[in-house]
Amino acid sequence: MGRYQSTKRFMLPNRKIKVKKPNINKIKTEYQESDSKEVWLDGVLTNFIYGFLQASIIVTITLRIDLAVLLVFLIFYFFLGKVVNRPKYITSLGKFIVFPVPTAIGAFIGYKMGPILLNLLS
Repeated sequence: MGRYQSTKRFMLPNRKIKVKKPNINKIKTEYQESDSKEVWLDGVLTNFIYGFLQASIIVTITLRIDLAVLLVFLIFYFFLGKVVNRPKYITSLGKFIVFPVPTAIGAFIGYKMGPILLNLLS
């Protein structure tokens, strides 16, 4: 068939997608060289709150409490301005640990707060 793989809509090149794997030693070195306040307060805590607020939007919409939905939307979008306007992560530590892990944990905890809030409000 040549160098292209046929699909229903378009042609894809027959290439393997390279997934960039984090270098553990590089991440350890970057952590040791960085300021702990920068990593834990500006990175982990900010990303945790960002993930928590994302999941809280879904929870409040599910609960159908309009005032809570409005408040969470306002808080989330004010916070989103802080997250979007900060400098981009350029280190492996930031790309593979500081952003995705706390954000996912915050989103999971926000998701788990749904039944708790439902029981408290019922």
